Amino acid sequence: MIVPNSRVMNLNKGRYFILMRRAGGILVYLLLLAACLMQSPAHAGENVTLTGCVQDMDGKPVQGAEVSVYTGPNVRGTADFISPKTGSNGKYSIVLPQGQYWAVARVRQSGEQFGPLMGGDKHSGDAMELELTQDVRQINFTVADLKEAAALSEKKTSDNIIAIRGRILDGKGNPVKSAYVFANKTRVVPEIPDYLSSWVDEEGQYTLFLPRGKYFLGYAMSFPPGPHAVFYKEINLDRDAGNIDIVMPSE
Repeated sequence: MIVPNSRVMNLNKGRYFILMRRAGGILVYLLLLAACLMQSPAHAGENVTLTGCVQDMDGKPVQGAEVSVYTGPNVRGTADFISPKTGSNGKYSIVLPQGQYWAVARVRQSGEQFGPLMGGDKHSGDAMELELTQDVRQINFTVADLKEAAALSEKKTSDNIIAIRGRILDGKGNPVKSAYVFANKTRVVPEIPDYLSSWVDEEGQYTLFLPRGKYFLGYAMSFPPGPHAVFYKEINLDRDAGNIDIVMPSE
């Protein structure tokens, strides 16, 4: 009967545990690697740099414009991606996974990214739908002021756009501040109405540019208006409407 040498047995046990630790370490590494791969974005290896130029109606580059990119056609909420502001050359650049998007360009003098456009702000009108691939990755935008953009949206000339002007007053005839006017094609207001004025000035004055047609005119004092939207009257712009003062009911 051969009795194993205890020193040899201990040595073999030590080698066995070392091999097991190494195997365990490799297994843990593989599991962590698999987890990282599973958590990586599906388009991680398919990113495309979308570039282009933001220009005005005269084809001149626009500084300070942002290109907002959305994964759905509703472009009136928070953007999924926003480019850095353009420089003096009007060029923008934004890295996106390949896929389908809707994009708009805006220039806000106030620096705010959301809410009704203020006086002097510009935007590119209706969202541009694009299928971003390695072959399609350069899109240019033309931004315009509210009147020009309304014309672009309806594919009409500025002569067919009617300016609705007036004041928002309280029940005592005093100008209301921090309010704006909207016009919607239906009485059911979506999250963002079809057309918005800028915020009223110190005298409560507003200007709203609309293509000819029928609209439900209203006002709100927060953005987005949501349940706080108040309808004032239905208007028909088959002819020039002139001034429309909006008087808020007394509390």
